[in-house]
Amino acid sequence: MAEFSTRREFLREGSNLVFWRVLMFHSLPLIVAIGAALLLLLWIMGVSGVQGEGLEHGYMVGMAALFLYPCAYQLLIVAWGVCRWRRWSLARVFLQFIWLSLVLFLAAMGYALVLLARYL
Repeated sequence: MAEFSTRREFLREGSNLVFWRVLMFHSLPLIVAIGAALLLLLWIMGVSGVQGEGLEHGYMVGMAALFLYPCAYQLLIVAWGVCRWRRWSLARVFLQFIWLSLVLFLAAMGYALVLLARYL
């Protein structure tokens, strides 16, 4: 661990760590939400012409996931911001919901891609 000559240096280093932790904690769901929103159009154009029961199911699951995750992320991040602004303890729950929705999105997209593996 680094040695600090003054308390001010210690506090500055601690605030930098908090900044990077918050940046890393919020950046991954945001990047995935932006990517999902951008991929929605490509998904609609590229996969909509598939035929077959398994392929159609995979297409619909993927389309629902690509549409619903950015919407859910926007709602949850606004709710988190309001709770953080009002200093409510509920803000931590919304952060957990953001990560839960990310995990569910990744699972749904994985399932859809497995069903569409023959087509891709």
